Amino acid sequence: MSQPPSAAELASTPVRHLLVDLDGTLLGNRALALSADFLRQSFPLFKQMGGGVREAARLLVSVQGEFRRPSPTVTNDLRALALFAKRLNLTVEEARAQIRAALFAVFPKLERHFYPIAGAREFLEWARGRYTLTLATNPVWPIEIVEMRVRWAGLDPAIFSRMTLAREMHACKPSLEYYREILERQSFQAGDCLLVGNETRMDLPAVRAGIRVFIVGAHKKLERLTYPGNRAPAWKGSYAHLRGLLESFR
Repeated sequence: MSQPPSAAELASTPVRHLLVDLDGTLLGNRALALSADFLRQSFPLFKQMGGGVREAARLLVSVQGEFRRPSPTVTNDLRALALFAKRLNLTVEEARAQIRAALFAVFPKLERHFYPIAGAREFLEWARGRYTLTLATNPVWPIEIVEMRVRWAGLDPAIFSRMTLAREMHACKPSLEYYREILERQSFQAGDCLLVGNETRMDLPAVRAGIRVFIVGAHKKLERLTYPGNRAPAWKGSYAHLRGLLESFR
């Protein structure tokens, strides 16, 4: 059996698949105003479901804690719904209906807090005919909400061959299981992939799965990054640096 390529070998190996993060990579947000507006609009809906402000806050914290622990058998959406159903004394289907209604009542009103990241759309227009594009967002929202936010980034969701979704995935970033599940579900070899993200804490751990990582942002120069236990190289730079790096692999 052949050995996977080393991190040094991957530093110049052609890329076939781009795994592209959404929040902060394609779509920016005004975090403080967004959080305040989301909570302001969400709490009345929780109250209608029979919970108060404190109960809603505790429930959201519990869901976040659940997402930090990958499950080998239960998808992210079902784990979250089970928590909502238990806390609100609902069946899972009742919880699903009420949560979806709440999300679709709140999310469209939040568009003003989001904006496209400069250079992202132009980069993807260049990349779409050269690589397989996967939207590697944290899988905690329904597909309709994910696609809505992709459009807020000025992009057509159809440019992505696949998205990581709550109803399919069993883990979230930054767990190693999340990155391994992407590879398994799409039958990708780690050495053929490069993850484009913006957060070292959430995205850089993909190097432990053998996936190259590029942390994109307003960086003045292209730099190599290190990460404990890395099995692939990583860099940080701008979208212009990323395009130049990919062209050097071809």
